[in-house]
Amino acid sequence: MSPLALFFTVAAAHLLAVISPGPDFAMVSRQTLTHGRGAGVWTALGIGSGICFHVAWAMFGMGWVITRFPPLLDLLRYAGAAFLIVMGGMALRTKPAAAAPLRAPAEKTGGSHHYGIGVLTNILNPKALLYFMALCSTVITGATPVWLRIALGLWMVLFTAAWFCLVSFMLGQARIRQRLAASAHWIDRCMGVILLALGAFTILSGLGR
Repeated sequence: MSPLALFFTVAAAHLLAVISPGPDFAMVSRQTLTHGRGAGVWTALGIGSGICFHVAWAMFGMGWVITRFPPLLDLLRYAGAAFLIVMGGMALRTKPAAAAPLRAPAEKTGGSHHYGIGVLTNILNPKALLYFMALCSTVITGATPVWLRIALGLWMVLFTAAWFCLVSFMLGQARIRQRLAASAHWIDRCMGVILLALGAFTILSGLGR
């Protein structure tokens, strides 16, 4: 396969993986609708940064750690599930708008807080771990040039961040958030249920192996 064909093959696969619903999408949606567009963008940037971790071990030889220490994958799996469950539990406790306004003051948490949530959401996402392992083990080989690996890594990081920033901008529009203000706590609770379900499914899939 030529370098150009390889690039577009991986880019297309990554595009489909990123836009499919999962923990990253649920978290960006929840952060945007609850805390505003700024929080959603910071979370999106954190998710994009988390891709660097997956690219590093999957493309540049760090995958050998998983091969030699299989329990590490289970540790990451259950840590990710626990994180999703904690965030889901917090979302379920969201109060109605009268007690907790939709536009929460950003200064109470700051961008670094939301950025950290994004990083952890992606790094501890077992779906992302397995996806990158499968993608790079079947498409990327030892003969793949380093420059092409770097180009693919940059593309995946930038596209992931850009996609979720777009999601945040769309959901963070004042008109949309105003219309959702009355039912914001129910939306947040629904997101909490989704996060809890994803966490539980991750645990059950790990125990069922």
